[in-house]
Amino acid sequence: MSVVQAPATTLAHARSGRYRCEKMRASGQNAVRLKRLGVCEGRVIELVGQGDPMVLRLGESRVGLSRQLAALVFVERLHEASSPLMA
Repeated sequence: MSVVQAPATTLAHARSGRYRCEKMRASGQNAVRLKRLGVCEGRVIELVGQGDPMVLRLGESRVGLSRQLAALVFVERLHEASSPLMA
């Protein structure tokens, strides 16, 4: 199974699904909060709830993240391709 990436967007504008954190525009306390929650560059994040707070699955944990903080996180959606022959 291969993974196909889509263009980057902020986590605040993302729809449910799996994403890779590409970069963060957070500084100071916001950067510390995100890192303590496990949101960091290169991490795979699954968005499972789109409210405010948003619900993320990070590994085996679920965390709530405000849309304000989510707007500082740039992600690329990960799409699972069922077969390399299907294109």
